Amino acid sequence: MQERLTDRRIVVTGAGSGIGAGTTLRLLTEGARVVAVDVDDGGLQATRTAARELDIHSGLTTTICDISDEAEVAALYAGVDSDLGGLDAVVNAAGILVPAHTHEMSLALWNTVIGVNLTGTFLMCRGAIPRLIASPRDGVIVNFSSTSATFAHPYMAAYAASKGAVASMTHTIALEY
Repeated sequence: MQERLTDRRIVVTGAGSGIGAGTTLRLLTEGARVVAVDVDDGGLQATRTAARELDIHSGLTTTICDISDEAEVAALYAGVDSDLGGLDAVVNAAGILVPAHTHEMSLALWNTVIGVNLTGTFLMCRGAIPRLIASPRDGVIVNFSSTSATFAHPYMAAYAASKGAVASMTHTIALEY
């Protein structure tokens, strides 16, 4: 595998499982230095183990962070500044989907889904943008949305709303910067 991303400094959210873990491993394979972020320490441990087994672990740092919490995101970026000395990209792969009938969905569940998927993505982008502007390379933000943003899926009102908002926010950020 080519190391097209040698010395690139990248944060990946949702890195403890699924697409976030796969993205982390691929970026490491390509030579990037990655801060892998998740709320699940067990998931991050699995990502560390997979990176070790592939012998691509030297560029990996893992951090537990609830991206829906403003103070935790601020602390995360302070650590990124210290550990990586800057930032070249952020991949916002973190997301949760909890299916529920809309009329039975509690406000707490709604707020949790919106908090992680939308507010968390916003907080990660807001923290990344000044660092990406300061990077000597072109900064990159990758935000994950879903087909649920534009196609109806039953029992997924909060998820669809959050992913539709992420898509709109991403277009706005792209134009703004």
